[in-house]
Amino acid sequence: MWDDVVFTCGNQRVFCNDTCLDAWLARHGRQRGYTTDLATVWRLASGWYAGRLDRGYTRRDPSAAHDYLRGVGLSGSFWGL
Repeated sequence: MWDDVVFTCGNQRVFCNDTCLDAWLARHGRQRGYTTDLATVWRLASGWYAGRLDRGYTRRDPSAAHDYLRGVGLSGSFWGL
């Protein structure tokens, strides 16, 4: 899904608004990547690992994962959609 998962996960940030994000980007010499709101992140997180601790759990196949991601409001190449 991502070229460098460690980098991606290590650089996820929450900002109060776009102005705060833009200031952080300028301070750190970074370019803007994918952004979304907290409500969408919550929808993603609230069900992504549902049942994971249950005996016999199997992870979603790619098609089901895409359906889940689309269903919580995500889109675009960042998510492989």
